[in-house]
Amino acid sequence: MRRIRSLRADLAVGVAIARGEIRDRFRRTTRSRRKRALFAFIAVFAVPGILLFVQQAYAIGVLSRDGVAFPVVAAARNLLLPGMAILAVVAGLEAVQQLGDESVRSLVLTTASTRAIVIGKVLSLLASWLVLFGMGFSLVFAFAAGARTPLFVLSIIVAGLPIFVLVLLTGLALGYLLWLGVDRIGLSKSLQQLLTATLYIVVLGSVYAGSSLLGEGAAEGGLRGLLPTGDPLIGIGWYADLFFLGSPMEPTIGLQTVGAVLVVFVSTVLVFGLVVRLAPRYWYATPAESDPADTSEQSQRPAFDEAPSERIGRTADSVVGRSRTLRAALGYTRSSIRDPGQFVYLFYYLFPVAPILAQQAVGNPGLFPTTVGATLIVLGVWFAGGVFCLNPLGAEGTMLTQLVLAPTSAATFVHARLLAGTLLGLLVSISGLAIVTVTTPVVTPTLAVLGLGFLACTVLGSGAFALGIGSVLPKFEAVEIFESVETLAPSIFAAVIHGFVAALLLLGGVAGTLAVGWAESTLSVPARIGVVGLFVATVGIIADGSRRYAAARLRDYGRTTVRTDRPFAIYTALALSVFAFLAGQAISLTVIFLFGVELPTGIFVPLLFIVEYLGYALVAVGFLYVTRRGLAYLDIRRPAPRELGIVAVGVVLSFGLWAAGSVLISELGLPAADHAAFDAEEDGTPGLLLALVPLMVLVNGPVEELLYRNVIQKFLTERFSRTVAIGVASAVFALAHVPAYFTAGVGPLVVTLSLLFVISALWGGIYAWTESLFVVSAIHGLYNALLVFGLYLRIS
Repeated sequence: MRRIRSLRADLAVGVAIARGEIRDRFRRTTRSRRKRALFAFIAVFAVPGILLFVQQAYAIGVLSRDGVAFPVVAAARNLLLPGMAILAVVAGLEAVQQLGDESVRSLVLTTASTRAIVIGKVLSLLASWLVLFGMGFSLVFAFAAGARTPLFVLSIIVAGLPIFVLVLLTGLALGYLLWLGVDRIGLSKSLQQLLTATLYIVVLGSVYAGSSLLGEGAAEGGLRGLLPTGDPLIGIGWYADLFFLGSPMEPTIGLQTVGAVLVVFVSTVLVFGLVVRLAPRYWYATPAESDPADTSEQSQRPAFDEAPSERIGRTADSVVGRSRTLRAALGYTRSSIRDPGQFVYLFYYLFPVAPILAQQAVGNPGLFPTTVGATLIVLGVWFAGGVFCLNPLGAEGTMLTQLVLAPTSAATFVHARLLAGTLLGLLVSISGLAIVTVTTPVVTPTLAVLGLGFLACTVLGSGAFALGIGSVLPKFEAVEIFESVETLAPSIFAAVIHGFVAALLLLGGVAGTLAVGWAESTLSVPARIGVVGLFVATVGIIADGSRRYAAARLRDYGRTTVRTDRPFAIYTALALSVFAFLAGQAISLTVIFLFGVELPTGIFVPLLFIVEYLGYALVAVGFLYVTRRGLAYLDIRRPAPRELGIVAVGVVLSFGLWAAGSVLISELGLPAADHAAFDAEEDGTPGLLLALVPLMVLVNGPVEELLYRNVIQKFLTERFSRTVAIGVASAVFALAHVPAYFTAGVGPLVVTLSLLFVISALWGGIYAWTESLFVVSAIHGLYNALLVFGLYLRIS
């Protein structure tokens, strides 16, 4: 009874610890406006993908109502143990960090027992992981709804929780054992971290390779080379039958399944006891920095051939000495060599590629060298930003006094980090490109040279973007990587976003290389030049904007506002336009996945029109929220009678410019483009144009003017004259219409956008004169509405 009461008390304390950990993690995650806005933006883009997968899961469930031909249960039995092992390694990394000695220091000083502390920490980790896995449950619900098997959802939850608890505890125990084992070797703290991280990677790769061999050996009469479908070689695999209770897969529950259940529960208890015993040893483990017996004065005092002060400025006449950027870059490089343990988090970049390397080494050795080369290319692009650039504010902010007193500008520190990161990324990625070129016959010298150019741009863009996103989401608190080391590892959100964007840049570089240099490419020479120019311009804007923002944030460290320069204001205007378009498309896809295309066309098309502009409005309001300008920034007021006259004159002037431009284009014989959305003659639905007429006045005009005039143009006016702000905002407005006219060709596109620029400049001038969002919105909306109504009259 005493043990039961003690366990109950520890559970209560553990639940309280977990509750506090979860609340604290939530507050730290959402405490800044930038993070909240970023999460909302990510959610807008994630919803369409989630809905797509949900639809597919439901469709698969419908097809599975009468049973499944492929032996899914048998394959799951063989894949359960390898999947558990891989997840244990990945989960163990996070668990060891969260249960390090620094994170439990305040708890150790209380009366809470070790068991209660471990319970609380494990429960908080379990809650964090379940939030991530909870997104996957939407697929389970969708499949169960399609298959009409509601008990399947309950089976997944009931059977999955014990397995996941065992996996988490196993990963935690593995991390403790690895660290304590390495600790006995007597290495320095940095080497201990590196060796422990390396062992994690080795374990992960070995597990993945072993699972491939296990699958081959277990396949008896199944689909060899795809999924193992024979009896599992390890008895715990029979536990997988519980996941499919109440599903169309019809598992057979027997003594083997009961035995697997007992193994899981007994193993959970044993591993939990092991973790409780290992945790204090890990918390109080102290790596040996030097021989403790060596306490002589010589060992306590460093020896110099000459006084350090005598070396100051000695290299001032050298190339490095004359350049503060080179000196700072060299300093960053030297510090990384002296203390490599601070970059242990870079091992996270290896987790996506380590299983692929292991599988190629085991299953297809012939492709292994090429896979190694491709892996080095990817890692080089990631390392260009991840090593020196991903947390500039966190690293530099810890030495604020030096920054204030140093004669070096903030831009110099930023450029030094970018230089060091770019050189490192080029070294790794070019090595990978050389391996791919040698081992892949289809890679011609032309492709290799072009690939080198695209790769250099990608590496530079990766490093610069890391500076920008690292400044948006800095990490100032020291975190624990395998042990309580004072390491300012970057924010996990910044690392994930940087990895994703860098991968997109790399894919763009590969596509550009193939489009320009592939022997079978059908692009003309001007088109190939355009591809190269577009890629270089895109990367250049991202890189220059990111480094400018990082320098401004570092320069204004500790201030409530950041003073950005004029070029960055232009980049901001372009970014707002691009984000608005992407958000509109994401919301439109969400509506399509929710309602499908079964709705009547007369309802579906206007609905898509409205929700697409909702993305524009969200970006405009989000900008005002993040920059703390608020709704007071909007020039919304009741129109005066005089302004109604200005609206009428503005509409007439707009049509005058349109008519004059059309005549000029016709006289010069220039091609013009038609808006893709209003090609009603081909669609055979001219009635849709009539339905869009009121939406032009109520939605199109107000929302576009809200973004391009009241937000972008007004923001640009803070840094430029009114004339320049009108010109830049009009150029951004015209470029935003590229997707609508792109299919017409380059020539018609340029002509049409030029006319749009002139008309937009007129609207910008009217807005700058009246400072009324209503006036310019009404002019814009009525102009578009009359154009659409005229098109309707012409084709009806």
